[in-house]
Amino acid sequence: MGRNELILKDVTKRFGGLTAVDALNLKVTEGQIYGIIGPNGAGKTTVFNCITGIYESEEGSVNWRGEEIRGMTPYQIVDRGIVRTFQTIRLFSQMSVAENIMSGRHIKSKQKLWNGIFHTPSSRRDELENWKKVEEQLDFFKLSEFAAVPTGSLPYGIQRRVEMARAMAVEPTLLILDEPAAGLNDKETLELLETIFKIRDRGVTVLLIEHDMDMVMEVTDYLTVINFGKQIAEGTPEEIQKNPAVIEAYLGSEDDDDE
Repeated sequence: MGRNELILKDVTKRFGGLTAVDALNLKVTEGQIYGIIGPNGAGKTTVFNCITGIYESEEGSVNWRGEEIRGMTPYQIVDRGIVRTFQTIRLFSQMSVAENIMSGRHIKSKQKLWNGIFHTPSSRRDELENWKKVEEQLDFFKLSEFAAVPTGSLPYGIQRRVEMARAMAVEPTLLILDEPAAGLNDKETLELLETIFKIRDRGVTVLLIEHDMDMVMEVTDYLTVINFGKQIAEGTPEEIQKNPAVIEAYLGSEDDDDE
């Protein structure tokens, strides 16, 4: 098993009589940009919620770096290097961009509560290190000019970058992106694509859901396609584009509501 492999085996999640994810299998290997796609309502976000501990699947295994993480809390999973963003932006609108990114550092902080209260040397060192990491993310995501600006006052596309910067401030080994291009214009989507490649170049494995098919086919190495919670195909972008089951699923689901 690879050092940073994520393996889902027969993962099943039900809500009452509805099976949202049905015996799903997939393997994300270290260094990949891996996509999960499917028509609206296919169960894609539910898969992410099962991986990140928001939901616990009724059946199956979620294995990360050789450890079973199914049943762990979201905090425990983040502590193991899996960090995610969400479909809808979840930032502190009244806080500055830098402060929002700093909030992503809290889980990395090793200082004890009393060290922070009494401003011990170790707490001051920790604070300086955290701000250094924040500055790195401000630079990486081209946000330095907005560092002191309240996040809620910024355009949507910039807020998306802040959200990704906060996630990267946690220093993940697996970054999970839930529709990162949602609401972005063409220029912002192109910049996002380039950013995802740069994140992978930093040694971070990326798993994403995205409805922008042009972007998905350009950025991913490998894809799993699901429909009604079931895997209907997997392969490279080139293979997926030619797969009859995938074409049928999309053409037959144009008017479906999103999940």
